[in-house]
Amino acid sequence: MTTQMIFFTVLALIAIIGAVMMMLLTTISHRVVSMAFSFFAVSGMYFLLGADFIGIIQIMVYVGAITILFIFGMMMTDHKTVSFEKDFRTAHNALGTVASVTLLGILLYGIFSMDLPGNTQPEVTSIHSIGMSLYGHYFVAFIAVAFLLTSALIGAIVIARKEAN
Repeated sequence: MTTQMIFFTVLALIAIIGAVMMMLLTTISHRVVSMAFSFFAVSGMYFLLGADFIGIIQIMVYVGAITILFIFGMMMTDHKTVSFEKDFRTAHNALGTVASVTLLGILLYGIFSMDLPGNTQPEVTSIHSIGMSLYGHYFVAFIAVAFLLTSALIGAIVIARKEAN
């Protein structure tokens, strides 16, 4: 096993553990910290794969902006009234377990049955290429996502104003 593979495995485990802890913890602030650890691990994987720009964007957007957004949401809302008590219904647990095992089986089958090429070089190697891809080939999708995010922001503001009144 190479050093890069060891680092990738460690970062993947940190990301998975952070995501699982985010679902299992009962305090919102602890969930946000777990989410930040998971985001940092994903950005570390991007750096290991040679996608430095994407790693930096991951840190700025997800670790910085999204985590701070959740912290502001905690500060602005009455999050102490929200209950995260675990509901131990046998039917729900059994259905969740069956669905999880089925999904895991499908994913493992897909992963192990893939015929991956050997040493591939990435097509996008510079920031200029990323910009040309976004504003060239994927311009319509980029604008659609911008409108979607803007409408989601406006909807969140409208809902927050209704709840404040």
